[in-house]
Amino acid sequence: MSVFKSGAERLARRVAGEISLSDDPGKMMRKWRELFHVAQIVLAEYLDVSPSVISDYEGSRRKSPGTKTIRRFVEGLLAIDEKNGGQITAAFSRLMSVEIPTDIILDVREFTTPVNTRQFCATIRAECVVGEEFLDRSILGYIVVDSISAFRELSGDAFLKLYDATSERGVIFTNASTGRSPLITIKSNTFKPSLIVLHGLTDPDPLAIELAKKEGIPLAISKIESVEDILKELKQFTPSS
Repeated sequence: MSVFKSGAERLARRVAGEISLSDDPGKMMRKWRELFHVAQIVLAEYLDVSPSVISDYEGSRRKSPGTKTIRRFVEGLLAIDEKNGGQITAAFSRLMSVEIPTDIILDVREFTTPVNTRQFCATIRAECVVGEEFLDRSILGYIVVDSISAFRELSGDAFLKLYDATSERGVIFTNASTGRSPLITIKSNTFKPSLIVLHGLTDPDPLAIELAKKEGIPLAISKIESVEDILKELKQFTPSS
């Protein structure tokens, strides 16, 4: 069994389980569809149903989906992702060992080819405050994390595993207050992200700046106003050749 197939099967079980056990299955279906960057119309075409069917399930206008419907839904997401290069499946496969609730992850993606860090920052209007000299390095993917939920729900060990899984990748923390906590947490870890982007603040805490300098990690502040706009830009992002 290939690594990709093994990861896909584990991810399929996770997605199906979260939908089945959710108090709001429709909302969870929408969450996973958006994490896979799949439009309703694209998924509907693959499943050979009307887009309104997908919309009705996600809006809880149909009764909770049964096992067969959930299985087809999940298979559709994975198949479409594989056709598009498997970027989402690959990203989640790296995170399988991290006990991180889905609501903390706002977006995640592996790139099919390395992406210039400077180009990536430009996409989300992120201005570098530390580590400008490292922006010509490449990153292999990114994860967007709701920092409020993350620091409320994740254990210290889970954070260390998250950083292990994001080595050579970018981590975007939304709703950041000072930026201090992500840098303090990262200090003791062997593996570190290649980029940290903070959203929701104007100036990072001086300690965050100092720690970023010591760790040699580029630290940037996204100037995009809303989280929704960051996610929109990332979904539209196509690496230049």
